[in-house]
Amino acid sequence: MSMFKPSMLTVALMAAGVSHFSVVAEEEKAVKQEDVEVIEVRGISRSIIASIDKKRYSDTVAEVVDAGDLASLPDVSIADSLSRLPGVTAVRASGQSSQLNIRGMNGDFIQTTLNGREQASTSGYTAGSRWISFDQYPSELINQAAVYKSPKASLVEGGVAATVELKTVNPLEAKEQHNFSSSVRYSYNDAASDVGADSSGERISFSYQGKFLDETLGFGIGAAFLNQPNNAIDVSAHAPKRSQDFDGDGTEERSVNGYQVRSAKGSDERLGLMSTLVYQPTDALKVQFDYFRSEFESEDRKSGLNIEGLEKDLGSLYSLNNAVVKDGFLVAGDVVITDHKGPWVEMRSEDQSTDSTTDSFGLDLEYVTDKWELRLDFAHSKGEKTRRDMIASMHAYEFGNTVVDGTLVETWQEMRNQSFSFVQQEKDLPQLTLGNSYTDLSNMRLGDWEQFPHRYTDELDSFKVDFKYHVEAGFISSIEVGARWSDREFTDQRSTFRWGAREGQNGYKMPDGTIVTNKGCEFNHQNHPCIPHSLDGFVTVEHTRGFNYLELDLVGIADAVFGPGNYGAQQTWEHNWTLIESGAVKEEVLAGYVMANIDTEIGNIPVTGNFGVRVVRTDTKSVGIQQIQGDEVGDTIVDDNGVARTDYRHVEYGPEYTDTLPSLNLNFRVSDEDQIRFAAAKVMGRPPVYQLRGGAGSWADTANDGESPRYNVWSKGNPNLDPFRATQFDLSYERYFEDGGAFVAAIFWKDIESLIESITYQEGEVDWSSIGLEVPEGFVAGQYQTTQNNDQGGYIRGVELAYTTMFDNLPGVFSGLGFNANYSYTESETTVDGGGNFPDQQLPMPGLSKNVWSATVFWNIDAFTTHLNVRYRDEYVYEGASPGGSSLAWADEYTVIDWQGTYDFENGLQAVLQVNNLTDEPNTTNYGTALATGEYKEFGRQYFLGFNYSF
Repeated sequence: MSMFKPSMLTVALMAAGVSHFSVVAEEEKAVKQEDVEVIEVRGISRSIIASIDKKRYSDTVAEVVDAGDLASLPDVSIADSLSRLPGVTAVRASGQSSQLNIRGMNGDFIQTTLNGREQASTSGYTAGSRWISFDQYPSELINQAAVYKSPKASLVEGGVAATVELKTVNPLEAKEQHNFSSSVRYSYNDAASDVGADSSGERISFSYQGKFLDETLGFGIGAAFLNQPNNAIDVSAHAPKRSQDFDGDGTEERSVNGYQVRSAKGSDERLGLMSTLVYQPTDALKVQFDYFRSEFESEDRKSGLNIEGLEKDLGSLYSLNNAVVKDGFLVAGDVVITDHKGPWVEMRSEDQSTDSTTDSFGLDLEYVTDKWELRLDFAHSKGEKTRRDMIASMHAYEFGNTVVDGTLVETWQEMRNQSFSFVQQEKDLPQLTLGNSYTDLSNMRLGDWEQFPHRYTDELDSFKVDFKYHVEAGFISSIEVGARWSDREFTDQRSTFRWGAREGQNGYKMPDGTIVTNKGCEFNHQNHPCIPHSLDGFVTVEHTRGFNYLELDLVGIADAVFGPGNYGAQQTWEHNWTLIESGAVKEEVLAGYVMANIDTEIGNIPVTGNFGVRVVRTDTKSVGIQQIQGDEVGDTIVDDNGVARTDYRHVEYGPEYTDTLPSLNLNFRVSDEDQIRFAAAKVMGRPPVYQLRGGAGSWADTANDGESPRYNVWSKGNPNLDPFRATQFDLSYERYFEDGGAFVAAIFWKDIESLIESITYQEGEVDWSSIGLEVPEGFVAGQYQTTQNNDQGGYIRGVELAYTTMFDNLPGVFSGLGFNANYSYTESETTVDGGGNFPDQQLPMPGLSKNVWSATVFWNIDAFTTHLNVRYRDEYVYEGASPGGSSLAWADEYTVIDWQGTYDFENGLQAVLQVNNLTDEPNTTNYGTALATGEYKEFGRQYFLGFNYSF
């Protein structure tokens, strides 16, 4: 039997030529074709109806955003559009959506494809990862996005939470022979001027689709350019490191380790390109080539105050008066630094700018007959990302003279008795009062300059073949079989240059020029003298929110102090982590599947869907270096300073494993308006790349017997990690209304086998040979610091509700009103170790918000349309909260409101006014109590004003 018959509204959409998602204001008007009156629905109404229609006829549990034409989505990134779907939320970076969380799981559990092809990632900040940075995908170049919450055997594996499928256009399906659209918008950020950033920007896009050679050849091309401010008021608390008795009551309390108060400014510049060429000379043969490229440069410069070191010994190195403790956390106090080895206060400037490039292309060949279909697909995707990671610290110094061993010397030390006061505030900036001036250039000097450039690459080649045979026998309508091979390699490149000391310098100079340092001063082999340098000519005094700070020309002062070209980052044995963390992860995957499509009736109820199994074999290898001990001689490895060592060897090891993934999707159409879905499947997702790196360093000490030499290893990862594996079930009820609206209620349940956590194995707790490590002759296997699969798996379950209605039965202008809303509730028994921020605590898995909802009110009034969207997200555990590192914190709840209005001149030209983050909602986190604020980021409102034109 055939699929369900389309409703009259679907016929209307087909009459319109394409399901078109557009927030452009257009009136609803009647048209007649062959004496059948249908309603051509346009504007946001058509957008929502088209998306509901795609969901209705999907063969899996799915949510869809249907754009139809290029350049018709209003959002800066496709993540903004997806974050309005049930159970889908976004993590905001630089004020815009980047990473998706779905059904309580973060990006590590989400598979993303473009036109069915797995995508290389550029998401890593401190190391390579798999999740996709959706802000690299301009919404203007995507014409459909789907979130598959239940898998089927033919889908690429990897989506434990869901699979996100992005699609670009097929120009042969365009309405006209030649189709052109363009958009120009001026943007303005109302908070950029607060931090001295440029407030204005622009979004420009165009696309063309054409059909040639009697509509057998189609060509499409699109480009989208974005330039917008990247600014924030950014206050971060350094993660807690140590408990002390701060208030003298005999009980130890926790405290943040300090504060960063920064003005962040820069710009985001993105260029997206899309091109497709389709040749279909007959109904049987189609050849399509797709290309997508995204270049994203994010300028990210921060300047402000840094206070650090409150974990140091209270009493001997600093004093604390008027301490206030609440819920076991220090939330206020007056600090006086009494020793130069104690906490420190500095002005700091840094440059965390990134440059990301993604290239993807694929060649798809399809041959179709009445009985069978054959499809071959060749694909390549590559992502590259660099991060500058420059940091400079400026301290307040005292200069003078003293006598050392009878010789008069010039001295410098940090200013004595520096002081500050702090008061934490709930979900707000802490109140900081400084007892000294840190903008007085007579005292301020450069004490530290360093850089840690990062470079990550992810390259993926794949080939797949799919075959479908129409059998129409019994309850099975067709059989599909297929196979996919992929070869993927992630690489990390680390290096560093360090001069000075973050805690400030302390030393003196002899009459002959010899410099003696009383505190550590680090530098590579350029022999730069370790003495505080003048800031004259390289800083400006800036002002934000009543706070004065220094902004430093990082490159200019480096050229002056070290000389141009004399501060290049290196891989050096003094910092052996630069070589150990530079390595690769190789991954070869071979998958095959068989799937039967169902089209039958049970009683009088039509039933469609599919069942099948996918078998996946994964071969993972970590490539790096590992330190050895004893008399064994390893490989000769030379660092960038020409220093050779033979106590490391190159290693390449990792497991092979096979997963069998059955899946079932059933759709029962109980009436013309009602249907019930049921889905069950086993799913898997491979671990984040940074947790698979096998490069390791080592150290030797004495074994537990008190005599034998012991060999210990630290590693950033473990290539022997098992993937995320889960069993899942979905059940949903869907009711579709005549006006195109719908009501959907769904429940889901997932059973995750295990999560990944850091672990330290003690002597004798693990068989090293079983995990690919070797113990040098004469040594005992000792401590092994790595990552492992824990036993903290368990269920994730939830409820999702969605409702859409059109008020077209209301009189007059009110007939253009519509409402769309969804709500999801998610809970889980899975936990992760709280780490140093939450000692002896188990936290919910990162990314899980119990309550999430989104609501949109839209109104079409003749040529004008407007819509208002409100999105809410409950609190969740956020990974990556600490300045300069990665740790856990609670992200506070937030509500984001966006608004847009459009006027259609009915000649192809439309005027658009849009406001994102209408209430200027900040991002805030905490370390377990309301007053233990970890981060406060305020981005401002983003305004867009411009025009769309199409013909």
